[in-house]
Amino acid sequence: MSHHTLTVLSNNPPGGRCKLYKQYAQELSSTFGIKFNVICPDEAYLHNAPGILIAGSPVRPADGVIIDPDDILLAIKNKEFHSDKMADLHKKLEELVEEMLKGL
Repeated sequence: MSHHTLTVLSNNPPGGRCKLYKQYAQELSSTFGIKFNVICPDEAYLHNAPGILIAGSPVRPADGVIIDPDDILLAIKNKEFHSDKMADLHKKLEELVEEMLKGL
């Protein structure tokens, strides 16, 4: 999986979505055995925070606001990430969203 990259685009200080996206990245990192990095992009950077880049491409939220587990799974499928733990990954990502929503 070394050719795959995972980047979290975060504000500084990170808010709710930034924290959630970092947790997503931790789960993806664990599932696929890849490292991730967190950057705080400035206005000259091509993509804005908060966000996630998978293999250099931004994950687009279906609702236009928050990246959800289905958005993540679609993005990793499109980038040909493979794991026998996909159903478990979706469940873990859903749990992260539920935890975040409880805190609101």
